[in-house]
Amino acid sequence: HAPLEDLIDNTFINEERLEKESVIYKILTGNFKDPFKNIEEDYKDVEIDLMKDADPDLNEMEKECEVKQVKRINNYVSGSFKPIFKFPKKSKLNKEQQAMCLRVLLRFSKSDKPKLTQIEREELQKYMELQQIIYQEQDEFLEFAKSKWNERLFKIINEDFINLSWKSKLQHIYKLPRYYSEVTSIPFAADKNIEVKFISNCLRLVSNKNILLCLTDCGKLQKIVLPTFTKPCILQINSAQLRKRFLPNENTFKESSNSVKLPVSEDVNCQKLAEDNNVDLVISSSGLNCLVNNIDPTHSNSWILPIVIKRYNDKNVIYIDKPAPPIASTVPEKNSWVYKYILKYFFIGTKYLTSESNEDDNIFDDVNSEKLLQLEEEYENTLTKVKNKILNVSKEDKNLEEISTQQNLTNDVHSSDVLNCKKDSLNTTTSNFCNASNCISNEDIQNKISEETEDSISYDLFTIGPQSEQSELMKNVIKEYKILVRTKTHGFEILQNKVQTLLLLTPKLEHQADLGAETVTLEEALKQWISLIFRPHTYLARVRISTKTSEVLQIEHRTAMSINNEIKRLYNIKAEDSLIILHNIVQSLSDLSPGHYIMRHTIRNGAFATLSKLAEGPGKNVLDIHSIYSGVFYTLPNPRWIPLDRTLPTPMHKYFERMPTLFYPSNNKMLSKKKKCNTEIVRRSSRNKKKLVHLVDIDE
Repeated sequence: HAPLEDLIDNTFINEERLEKESVIYKILTGNFKDPFKNIEEDYKDVEIDLMKDADPDLNEMEKECEVKQVKRINNYVSGSFKPIFKFPKKSKLNKEQQAMCLRVLLRFSKSDKPKLTQIEREELQKYMELQQIIYQEQDEFLEFAKSKWNERLFKIINEDFINLSWKSKLQHIYKLPRYYSEVTSIPFAADKNIEVKFISNCLRLVSNKNILLCLTDCGKLQKIVLPTFTKPCILQINSAQLRKRFLPNENTFKESSNSVKLPVSEDVNCQKLAEDNNVDLVISSSGLNCLVNNIDPTHSNSWILPIVIKRYNDKNVIYIDKPAPPIASTVPEKNSWVYKYILKYFFIGTKYLTSESNEDDNIFDDVNSEKLLQLEEEYENTLTKVKNKILNVSKEDKNLEEISTQQNLTNDVHSSDVLNCKKDSLNTTTSNFCNASNCISNEDIQNKISEETEDSISYDLFTIGPQSEQSELMKNVIKEYKILVRTKTHGFEILQNKVQTLLLLTPKLEHQADLGAETVTLEEALKQWISLIFRPHTYLARVRISTKTSEVLQIEHRTAMSINNEIKRLYNIKAEDSLIILHNIVQSLSDLSPGHYIMRHTIRNGAFATLSKLAEGPGKNVLDIHSIYSGVFYTLPNPRWIPLDRTLPTPMHKYFERMPTLFYPSNNKMLSKKKKCNTEIVRRSSRNKKKLVHLVDIDE
């Protein structure tokens, strides 16, 4: 029934009252006026500052609103992904505890030892008390992440470019002699401690398309500008764009005349420097990457390394060429490989970042494209020609020492202009080099490098032998050897203190970005470590990228020491043990006769690699390296799960103040007495309501 005060003359609402007071009536008739319209005009004469003085809480409220608005507008947080899967539980730590633990973690993750205040010491003590709870929960979190791994989607990106580039690399193998017979095996381990020492830089060049330019300082290198994370950085690109920059426009499988793109055994710079500096081993960075990745206890890697032994001045010089491309790889491995090119595309030589349409360049969109069919036909012709080639072994051996004289010297350092390396001359590049036919004037260097420069190529001299602290007896037993290493550096970065540092870019793909940052795999870490060991004064930028969105999530700057510490923390392995393999190879091969060799490892070989020498033809126990490949780069199914890093917070963790690899914080925070009192009143009120409802039900 209607209230009595609303009844007038036995009528609930009369017509006059309806017109005067009913909002619905006014809306229906179009006479409604918004009471909040131009409300600011009503308050323009109000003294807000006086109100703030009277009520200080208004000031605080305004500041909080401003901070939230600034965060909302300016604070872009990379990798803010909503979890794909629902968490099975909440964390045992509340929000305040997780925030405190994160502060401690960040404090001690810095390179220098922190000076702690009293409050920070107390936080450290609380963190240590929670360590066992944290570690147990992290185990549960990692098990949850592992259980969801197979539910994630793995898709190959730019597969056309991957396959075309793989076939291009395969040509180096098809050009090698075909048959080999095993002669010995080389162990991966030995009871010795080995170290590498940098002697000097012999030569530094800049690869500029098919021209080599002499380099005298960092200023001529490409400047690398990394994202600042004020806005999203998305690395989206198609195969045609990559091919246009990184593969030749014409005749993809044509042999390069640029010495730095040839195997080290065919690089005349390597040959001349090796002769002049009494070198025992010549190797490139790709060869080092292959050899270093063999200290995993499972020894599950398979690889092939071509080797050429030459003899100068009554001494063997071992040339370890680029490894053969893998027969098959997983989706993450293929994507990691192509992202090396993508990083260079976006961060080195930004002239390639144009907004023009790529429709004409995208030959991969149409499987019947004339350009693509032409490339495939060219590849097949090259393959057929090599497979049908009849090897003349005696001729190969005769011409082995004459390889360098058969090269096109217009793109290499003139042999008479190469000088011995001078000790402690890191950036030594004498004027003699610049008088060579392949060098151009300094004026032209400035213009050319800004247009087309890809990498800086260095020829550095090292020694490998017993560690300094070993006894004199061990030093006499373990021989020291000289190594010439050919490496590339991507460019330089300018730090906050205006110092220029040489930089190497490497991708780290994140497949579980919604849960946290993945650990660097042992293979990734070892390759990154050896890259810095043989690149003096160079830093590494590990760029973490979401595989789902191609967004750059965060960038870690690493040194050889910090990567070594990572390997010890994650895998309890000493990275220095990988140097034993390199020393064993030089030791085993230094007394062999000159010629072509193949070093191979499969999972069946365990902790040994087999060394095979060139054979006259097919026969029993003869390896046919051409038969290993079918011309197809296969994709392996079921990639292995990559654990999440317990100690590496993502930008999202930092923003929300949460610990890595823990579930969402629980709500069991300590409440004040006032809040507790209010909670009790609410609980009693709800209980009384339930009782009242129960009584009504009985009465009815």
